[in-house]
Amino acid sequence: MRESTRDPDTVTQSPADPAGPARPPRRGGLRAWWPVAVSVGITVALVPAVVYGLSSPGAYRGYGRELVLASRAQDVLTAVILPVLVWAAVQSRRGSLRGHVVWLGLLFYLAYSYAIYLIGWEQNRFFLCYVAVVLVSASALLDGLLRVDAAAVRAVLEVLRTRAVGWFLVVTGVVFTALWLTDVGPSAFGGRPPVQLGPGGTPYAVYVLDLVVALPAVVATGVLLVRRHPVSPVLGGVVLVKVTTLFTALWLGVGARLLDGGHVAFTPDMVPSAVLPVVTVTVLVRWSRRLPPVRDPWLRDRLWAEGRS
Repeated sequence: MRESTRDPDTVTQSPADPAGPARPPRRGGLRAWWPVAVSVGITVALVPAVVYGLSSPGAYRGYGRELVLASRAQDVLTAVILPVLVWAAVQSRRGSLRGHVVWLGLLFYLAYSYAIYLIGWEQNRFFLCYVAVVLVSASALLDGLLRVDAAAVRAVLEVLRTRAVGWFLVVTGVVFTALWLTDVGPSAFGGRPPVQLGPGGTPYAVYVLDLVVALPAVVATGVLLVRRHPVSPVLGGVVLVKVTTLFTALWLGVGARLLDGGHVAFTPDMVPSAVLPVVTVTVLVRWSRRLPPVRDPWLRDRLWAEGRS
């Protein structure tokens, strides 16, 4: 398939292109400000939580030095992400599909990260704040995905190479699933217990969320990209943003341990963890440059159309 050579930021009027310049989604009232309101609310909730995590000795009590450093590195990343979240929400409000995808990807990251705080950390005074962040982030993510009009964004497929990225995501999901199962699997058959366990021997929160939510989402999105489903570029962009932020947090934690004079042991997942953020950022930049303007309103006002009697 030949790639379009037209500048994606330049829209020309032609008989084959009767729709003319790109139009933002037709949204009005409170619904139009939903992305901005959600993002500001999450920011207001998380700023004191980040300050608490970075400054209070009791924020991550009961954990080793390495985990405390990793948690605080994630707090630093959250502080950086929050202004980007609000910016992306404003862009989505203005009708930018790029901004909407970035916004959804950051919501995915926040919902995932603070869900780990809920099920994998000892409870601290910001527990209810984490509950609210996960609830609002996950709800806004689902709402923002389900309201994307697949027919309106179909033109994106004409200029993006999705199959290679799809296979990349499928392989990534399968590899990490296999890595986690090599640790969890033996205990299911009476073998050794997992190396990674949560507090008091509970299941490791990362394994729980990855095996139940994150990795199935990565593989399913990869399959849709391979099959070139109309909405797959949007889903792919969301997953790529989430993967980028997740592994950025991981490597910030590694850097924090090194700066603290600690030892970082090599683990089998470190090689793919180093490669993944480089690949995902490269793909996101290339896709962003090639993304054509979407001329039809691409975001519906409602999740489902009203039925007619």
